Amino acid sequence: MNSIYRWSVLCLALGFAIFCVSCTNDNDPSTSSGQANDDDSGVSDDDAADDDNATDDDTQSDDDTSDDDQADDDIVDDDLVDDDTTDDDTTDDDSSPDDDDNAAWSKMSSGTLSQLNTVWGTSPTDVFASGLSGVILHYDGVSWSKMPSGTFKSLPGLWGSSGSDVFAVGQNGVILHYDGDTWSAMDSGTTHNLMSVWGTSSSSVFAVGYGAILLYDGETWSPMSHPGLFALARVWGASSTDVFAVGVGGMILHFDGDTWSDMASGVAEDLMGVWGASSSEVFAASVMGRILRFDGSIWTVGPSGTTNALLCIWGTSSSDVFAVGDGGVIQHYDGTAWSAMDSGTENILYGVWGASPLDVFAVGTGGTILHYGPQH
Repeated sequence: MNSIYRWSVLCLALGFAIFCVSCTNDNDPSTSSGQANDDDSGVSDDDAADDDNATDDDTQSDDDTSDDDQADDDIVDDDLVDDDTTDDDTTDDDSSPDDDDNAAWSKMSSGTLSQLNTVWGTSPTDVFASGLSGVILHYDGVSWSKMPSGTFKSLPGLWGSSGSDVFAVGQNGVILHYDGDTWSAMDSGTTHNLMSVWGTSSSSVFAVGYGAILLYDGETWSPMSHPGLFALARVWGASSTDVFAVGVGGMILHFDGDTWSDMASGVAEDLMGVWGASSSEVFAASVMGRILRFDGSIWTVGPSGTTNALLCIWGTSSSDVFAVGDGGVIQHYDGTAWSAMDSGTENILYGVWGASPLDVFAVGTGGTILHYGPQH
């Protein structure tokens, strides 16, 4: 699949419509992302660049039951569980040196067939996952359970400063906040689709998406000035004054505490994931299966050992990095080289996060939740 096709598949899977300026050039960066649309029509470049004062005509219908808000794996009854999943006791905090030798990926019972796009947590017993149709799941160290979100809009972004201060972002500018008891809606001030959220504290939170970058100061969400037309997929930072956002056409933006500016990525394909161990050890993942690495000065490009689209990247250190993506691919970096891991699935994996090197979660289509850890 070429990069534009992969990006189209991703956006449609998230319930969003996409318009391709050119589908004949694998390296053509000139794609644009529109807002979610409840009918099957695409959107133009101008829609992707609309400011947050979009008119009612630009705002999508809130018909949460429309077909376009569903991927092939639609949400099902809460009691529907994959018979092939394993017990939830795959997490073991009492790891020994020998545990690394028998660590492997195994399936967990999610209790849903709804597509999951992201996973994040505070500890092995406090993990959140979210995705299409407003689904939010929580893992308490024993089992996954569904949380009432109050929305049917897709939620591809999750992050929190603690287990009682969690943000979920998504379709039509929806932002939800979890206070440890319930999820409630926040006023984002935008109708642009939001794809990712990250922060340093409860009063410094960034959200990015299709033509929008927002900052939360602990009281209100405000739009940030940005350099023109873009569609951003992920955001991560080393601090509140050293933030990276990646997206369509090899775009990488950097925030220095005052302004967002373009960085030279050296690639034209879409970048879907970004994570770093420090400000001089930052990784980005591309839909061509390539890994970009920033050393504090420049970005360099290298192979990951796969040509499958990589849709998320995360690690515990610069010598322990996981990248997940299309076809159930999971690549691992040990500080020297990338190597393939056996995921046990061919489902698309959209998100990865862990509490430790031997306690890692990956999520994807069909309610897929995988866990990496010692096998007993």
